[in-house]
Amino acid sequence: RGGGIQEGEHTGYIRMRGLPFTTTSKEIANFFKDYDPIESSITLTCRSDGRATGEGYVAFKSPEDAQKAMTLNRGSIGSRYIELFISNEEEHTRSLSRSMGR
Repeated sequence: RGGGIQEGEHTGYIRMRGLPFTTTSKEIANFFKDYDPIESSITLTCRSDGRATGEGYVAFKSPEDAQKAMTLNRGSIGSRYIELFISNEEEHTRSLSRSMGR
């Protein structure tokens, strides 16, 4: 497991995979709206050429909110289903160096 995250451990961050390449941070905030996402934390990762990778990160106000938001795993944004993974602040911060908010 990346980042040394133990099974069941949750730090308030979720990594998303399978996002439509045109997804905006507003769409992600709306997807998680019932679980108190921190909108300013939403990060969409991009390749070096600026194209979206289909991955992103979002933080929640508490680890409990993030754990509840995991119930949306395999939910849909647009026509794609989104996979959710427990993440952490370190992984989110690393993604900032290769991403841009939209």
